[in-house]
Amino acid sequence: MRHSTSAQTHKTLFPASALAAALLLAGYGATAQAASDGSTDLGIPDAQYSLEKLIEAAKKEDPITVVDATGKIKVMAQKFSEKYGIKATGVKMSASNQEEILVREAQARNVRHDAFNMSNLPDVTAQFLPQGIAVSWMPPDLKDETPTEYQHPAITSLNAWVWAYNPAVFGDKCPVDNLWALTDRKWQGKISIPDPLLRNETMFWFNQIADNADTKMKAAYEAYFGKPIETKEPTATAEWVKRFANNKVKVQKSDTDVGPIVGASTSEHPVIGFVSAAIFSHAKNENFPLAICKEMTPWIGQLTPRVAVIAAGTKSPNAAKLFVHYMMSAEGMQPQMEDGKISTNRNAKMPDDEPSGVGQLTARMFVNNSDTTPEDFKKLQYWRDLWTVSSR
Repeated sequence: MRHSTSAQTHKTLFPASALAAALLLAGYGATAQAASDGSTDLGIPDAQYSLEKLIEAAKKEDPITVVDATGKIKVMAQKFSEKYGIKATGVKMSASNQEEILVREAQARNVRHDAFNMSNLPDVTAQFLPQGIAVSWMPPDLKDETPTEYQHPAITSLNAWVWAYNPAVFGDKCPVDNLWALTDRKWQGKISIPDPLLRNETMFWFNQIADNADTKMKAAYEAYFGKPIETKEPTATAEWVKRFANNKVKVQKSDTDVGPIVGASTSEHPVIGFVSAAIFSHAKNENFPLAICKEMTPWIGQLTPRVAVIAAGTKSPNAAKLFVHYMMSAEGMQPQMEDGKISTNRNAKMPDDEPSGVGQLTARMFVNNSDTTPEDFKKLQYWRDLWTVSSR
């Protein structure tokens, strides 16, 4: 979640971090820093807010560009434009590129991308909000529809990632039912995931488990091996990561590559994969078999939070806020829910024909604890180093 990648492709957040630090030292965005909770100094203030006033103000501003890691952002932008008569252009962009664009445009004081739906929550809360590069605004009139834990910052949705297998080979039951089985030599070289060094969300997940659920990893170890874990690592999770990386995991650029590999696997060469729920739409459209490992313990996967972020220097703050409002409404996130994204809006209902069925499985998935996300950011390099050394 080992193939070679070019220096250009293999981006990390560290160049962005350096830029962010430089911006902070230069005093950029002092006003925006005060608005990191999204309540003031960005368009019309919350004290004067109504949706009607926001729409009226947004229509007086320039068109906006909105960004997400899924192509469905283009559909959302089009529907937004049709609904409000405000031009929005959707751009699909990887998480690492989003961060780089956000910081570089702030540095140049030339914002061209106004609103983002970002997946690396620790980066947002540790860097971009406190340093005044970005603002996360929670629509006041949607607070009753959104659980409190998803309001500050404004979490638009939860992206489901699951362990998957080929049901054409194994039928209704996944051949793996414990995370520790993925460290077993019998699965050596038979696991395919997006490269964690290209996807910080995976590294953050490792730390989330270590900080919040390591006892469950210990219990799962004992259930699989029949004895308590003994390790020199600081946590059972770190021991799992070390063994997992050492099991000759096949890494790909993204889960769009992983899905077809799993679907093409055979009984002689089976493959277990880690993919987003969106890949099940690809499987349906491209006619390859894919099913969720529903028996996996402690979790069948993770729910990754996606946070609404507005560039602090946007020239169209009200239009950007209106798009955030749209994303956090039951209507706005619908195109992504068709691909298994789970809206944080209580009134949003998963489509009946969503291919993966993750809407019925959320209770069996790991959910991030937002209170510990600062630690995820602080310990990122530890997990990157552990993965790199262990996978050699």
